[in-house]
Amino acid sequence: MKRFSRLIVLIALPALFTLAVYMQDKPVHAAAGNDNTTKTNQMALEADGRDIQVIDGDTIMINGKVVDIAGMDAPELGQQCRHNGSFWDCGMSSAMQLRKYFVMAPFKVQCWPGDAERSEKQGDFPIVECGIGERDVAAAMITDGEALPILGYSHHYDSLSTEAENAEIGIHGGDMIPPEKWREGKRLDGEEGRCLFSHDADGTYVGALDPRYVQDKNQKTQKICSDEQAREIGATYRRQ
Repeated sequence: MKRFSRLIVLIALPALFTLAVYMQDKPVHAAAGNDNTTKTNQMALEADGRDIQVIDGDTIMINGKVVDIAGMDAPELGQQCRHNGSFWDCGMSSAMQLRKYFVMAPFKVQCWPGDAERSEKQGDFPIVECGIGERDVAAAMITDGEALPILGYSHHYDSLSTEAENAEIGIHGGDMIPPEKWREGKRLDGEEGRCLFSHDADGTYVGALDPRYVQDKNQKTQKICSDEQAREIGATYRRQ
């Protein structure tokens, strides 16, 4: 009987640990205190984490709809950072971390309309705040040093970024061009100029995390350096 009890405990512990990790972050409503809108009264996009296509560190496709995650700006997919004199693919790392959140999600992922004006992304894809249970996805990315906050969107995000910077976590542990400046063409000295999105003649594009990217690469289609650049030339992300 004692052996059986120990077995039950051993089986339950990993599940309880996973739940504890996802419950440790503050509830989703990132802009609380700035906005009196109650997200539970708004229509949410909902999907299993494994069904979400990660385009880059702050852009996803959920239920066939391409959206930007509000309140944060992640390094671009082809962007590199420098740590102790060596370059590393911080943009790809950010996107892979976001994908890991979704793949390992123990709950459905839900995304609510965010504040486009404070996100400084008017005219782009819809702006959303996403949560996994009680876990705020943007807060988690900023805490892990995988993204920067859009200043003024959420005081909570700003303070999380300050803590990550003080601890030199992730992108704060070395040299990095702010994503906004990187999109304008600025690079670290010696950084490779990599463009990891491809654009087809039909006006659609895909990123390097998409299985269809390899085929596009072989076809020598036009390369673009960021999701934002694709939108500027009028391209739309290729649907499934």
